[in-house]
Amino acid sequence: MSLCLERCITGYFQLFGLVCGWSGTRLGRLLGSTFLVIILIELANEIVNYLKGALPNGEPLSSYFVKTIQSVNVAYKMVHTWIVLTALFECQRVRRLLEQLPLVRDTSFIYRHFILELVVLGCGLTLILIEYNVGGLYLESLKYAFSLQAVRARYLQMMLMVHRLDGQLEQLHRRVVTRATDYKTLRYEYAHLAKLSRSLSRLYGLSLLQLNILCLGDCIIMCNVYFMVEYLKALPATWFVFAQTMYVVLPTLVKISTMCAACQRCVAKSKHLQEQLNDRPGQTTSDRSQIEGFALQIMQDPIQFDVCGIYHLNLQTLAGMFFFILEALVIFLQFVSLVRP
Repeated sequence: MSLCLERCITGYFQLFGLVCGWSGTRLGRLLGSTFLVIILIELANEIVNYLKGALPNGEPLSSYFVKTIQSVNVAYKMVHTWIVLTALFECQRVRRLLEQLPLVRDTSFIYRHFILELVVLGCGLTLILIEYNVGGLYLESLKYAFSLQAVRARYLQMMLMVHRLDGQLEQLHRRVVTRATDYKTLRYEYAHLAKLSRSLSRLYGLSLLQLNILCLGDCIIMCNVYFMVEYLKALPATWFVFAQTMYVVLPTLVKISTMCAACQRCVAKSKHLQEQLNDRPGQTTSDRSQIEGFALQIMQDPIQFDVCGIYHLNLQTLAGMFFFILEALVIFLQFVSLVRP
């Protein structure tokens, strides 16, 4: 990875409180930690204001649907708080993972997703400026967009780690294809990669679980906006309301899909490696024994990414999540048919 790209990504994560520092110096870590503490104080203040039953501008929450949307917004702030705390106390662990997972392939994948992240950020800022011209709620919308974008950036952070691990696994796969006979070293490297995959799951698993739950919250926001526009007539049915709703729902679904696809691709390479070993004949009895032992090791210690031990990140999980959201939407529409005026 080029130094410029690495600094841009690190600065982007630092801006939203996902990493502790942008340099290895003591001053850089001190400034990074101070910035994270400032973010924590501001998020705690916003959460306390909500728990007191008031919006940040001091007005009470009068509508049930507005309060439901506001509760989802505060849930994003709570998850953002947890991510900042994790970045503050797990900075050394993240740094060690980055050192053990050097980038060994081209950076087109990273450029593509980082540019997409900046495009989403630009769309959010554009909507905030339009909302400011319409209703004047600039600061509150900016605070919500800050937490929303920070929580979404967690997917990018995890996906870049998986991309690094996938590159290391691809190198191991090439060495097996080129008929390397040092199976002891290959088995050691594979065991190290499997251990790193478990470390990634432990480090990012709880955050990803919270983000996937918040995805359902995004759909709740969409349903509440639909109810307020279609039945309560509390909101005008304009393109701006539609764009706001899509900005909340669509990027999160795209990030979940990309994250599951990246994990699925990495897991599939480890399974393909096992298949190649099973089909590979050994020249001697010792070679065949080492090949069988390597294949058995891959089967017993597979590379996989789980979320708090509850489910694995793959395309099957993505399909199950979409079906669950669809069922929730059907239940909501049935509820709307009963309570609409």
